[in-house]
Amino acid sequence: MSLLKLIFYAHGWYLASKHKPLFKQPVEAWEHGPVVKVVRDAFKEFGKRPIDRFAERLDLSSGELIPIGYNLSLEDQIFVADVFGIYENKSAFELSDMTHEKGSPWDKVWNTKVTVGRLGLRIRNEDIEEYFSVLQRRGTIH
Repeated sequence: MSLLKLIFYAHGWYLASKHKPLFKQPVEAWEHGPVVKVVRDAFKEFGKRPIDRFAERLDLSSGELIPIGYNLSLEDQIFVADVFGIYENKSAFELSDMTHEKGSPWDKVWNTKVTVGRLGLRIRNEDIEEYFSVLQRRGTIH
């Protein structure tokens, strides 16, 4: 769960700072907070254990699983490492609680008055950017 929340925070701060997404995959509102489903699916087997390998993708021509590396510029690697450093001492549940704050992008989607299903609700990048921009203007990390 920590990985999913850390990725959400890196994405949010990136949107607020650079005005473009850190990654293309959608962020969804799940019961315990924001989730990037492809990341969750790639690493769910680890549970609370340390992640010791890259995510994998199926090569359709060979039928083999191939490790997926990362494709970040040095500047973006530093940005993500800095964000992770800010939140690294928070537990998974603290991070989850932070994403549940009233008015957060997750809260706006999950606690909507409109009757909808709960799994796979998309959180718009515009809402994430707006939320983190407000935090940035206030000078708060959270």
